[in-house]
Amino acid sequence: MMKYLLATCSLMALLGMGHSLPALAQSTPSAPATPKSAIADNDLQKFVSAAKKLEAISIDRNTQVTQAVQKEGLTVDRFKEIFLAQKDPKATTNQISNDEKQKFDRAIAQLNTIQKETQTKMGSAVQAEGFEVPRFLQILDLIQKNPDLQKKVEQMLKSAGR
Repeated sequence: MMKYLLATCSLMALLGMGHSLPALAQSTPSAPATPKSAIADNDLQKFVSAAKKLEAISIDRNTQVTQAVQKEGLTVDRFKEIFLAQKDPKATTNQISNDEKQKFDRAIAQLNTIQKETQTKMGSAVQAEGFEVPRFLQILDLIQKNPDLQKKVEQMLKSAGR
């Protein structure tokens, strides 16, 4: 459960969330810096709340991605094969027909839209909990590096009924 939650939160970094709201981050005065190894309980509670929202957004995104690929007439496995073949031309894969290539390209266009929407939703979810994205990512990094914090977050999730 904790690993999935941390992976979901890490998705923000992979989607470029640390860079998607630069104007807002620059215009908002910074809160006093919390010592790198300490996170206030209030911030940890807000982190857990935001992380739960991010998990729901991630699940929704996964559903949308699967539907977008299938809507274009590809299976998820075939989409992955084509994707990997394009990344590594040396990869062994079944021949890609022109029809499959067109379906793949249309699916990629939809996935790019889904990614942008996901970035917006995730940024809003984090901000709704009172964080700027860089601070949220800083807390995530601290939790990932500290087993004691991981246990504390796990306990908070359990007591919140997750």
